[in-house]
Amino acid sequence: MKLISRLIIFIFAFLIYGCLNPLKKKPQLPQSVDYTVVSRTPDFNKKNTSLTIDTINNLMIVRLIVNPAKKLPYPINTKDKDTLDQTAFNFDFYQNGKIILSDYKKNKNTLRWQTDSSETSNYLRFVSDTLYLTTSNEITFEIPFHVFHNLKQGKQTIELRIWQNTFKGNAHEIKTADNRYNYCNYATKCIFDARVKFDVMIPPIYKSSVYGFGLQLKNDSTFSPAGMDNTIWNSSYPDIYWTLYYPTEQFYAQTSYQKSTDVYTDSDTFDLYHYYLNDSIGIGVYDHDDLSRDDGLGYWTGPIDFLNREPRRRISFGNVAWFDMKVGKAKMVN
Repeated sequence: MKLISRLIIFIFAFLIYGCLNPLKKKPQLPQSVDYTVVSRTPDFNKKNTSLTIDTINNLMIVRLIVNPAKKLPYPINTKDKDTLDQTAFNFDFYQNGKIILSDYKKNKNTLRWQTDSSETSNYLRFVSDTLYLTTSNEITFEIPFHVFHNLKQGKQTIELRIWQNTFKGNAHEIKTADNRYNYCNYATKCIFDARVKFDVMIPPIYKSSVYGFGLQLKNDSTFSPAGMDNTIWNSSYPDIYWTLYYPTEQFYAQTSYQKSTDVYTDSDTFDLYHYYLNDSIGIGVYDHDDLSRDDGLGYWTGPIDFLNREPRRRISFGNVAWFDMKVGKAKMVN
C-alpha cells in the first residue's frame, strides 16, 4: 500500500514539474489574423472562396481556397467554342492607399527566372500559377516579414487586394502543310476582386550587405571537380553558382553561374534584410544542370558576426576548398 502511495505521489510530482518547468518550451502555433472585408465583387464570396491569414515566427501565411465553380460568367470564344476558365490571381499589399514597395522580388532572382526591370518590379505583389477554376484550388504564400522593410516597426494596418483580370482557354492545334503549332485564346475580364484590411506587428528589421569574392572547389583525394558534367558541348567541369539562405533553411538570393570551371571568380553583393543583429545565414554552393536537379557542392551556416571581418573572411565547407566572404555592418531600416 505504501509503495502504491509513493508511486502516485511521484507521478503527481512529475506532472506538476512538467507543467511548471520554465525550460520546457511549448511548440509555437500559427496565430490567426482577423481581417475586415473592405470591398469585393459579387462572386468573391464564401461559396466560391475562403481566405485565411496567419502569422508565425516572423512569417505571414496567406491562404486562398477557390472552390470548383462551373457556373461563373466565364468569357467564351465563339469561334472555337472555347470557355476560358483558367486564370491567375494577384496578391497586392497596400498601406494608406499606396502599394507597398519592397526589394523582395529583386533578391528572389534565380537562374531560371528573368530579371524584372519594369516600373512595377518593386511592387509588393505575389502572383499565383494559372489555375483551372472548374476544379478545387489552394493558393498559399509564405511571406517573411522582412518584405515589409519600408514600414515602421510596431503595429501597422495593411490592406491586401486579391484580384484577377485575364482568362485563358485550352490549347488549340493548328496544322499546315509546313508546320504545326498551338495557340490559346485570352480575354480580359475581372470576376474576382476583393480588398481586406488587417493589423500586424512589424518587427525591427536590419539591413546588411553580403559580399562574395569568389571560391574554389577542392581537388584532392576526397573530391575532384573533373567529370561532374560530361556533355558533348562543354568540358566536364561544373557550372558553379552560390546561394544565400535566410533564415538558414530558407532560400533568399542566388548568383548567376560560371560554366565549366572549378573556380568561381565573380564578385557578388546582396542586400540582406534580417531581424537580429547577429542572425545566422546559410551559404550553399551548387553545380547547375539544365537537364536534372542541381548538385550540391557544400553548405555552410553560421552567425553574421563571424563574417563581419575586414577585409574578408575565408571559409571552407563540403567540397569547397575556400570561399571568401564578408558581411557589412548591420543598420536598422525601420
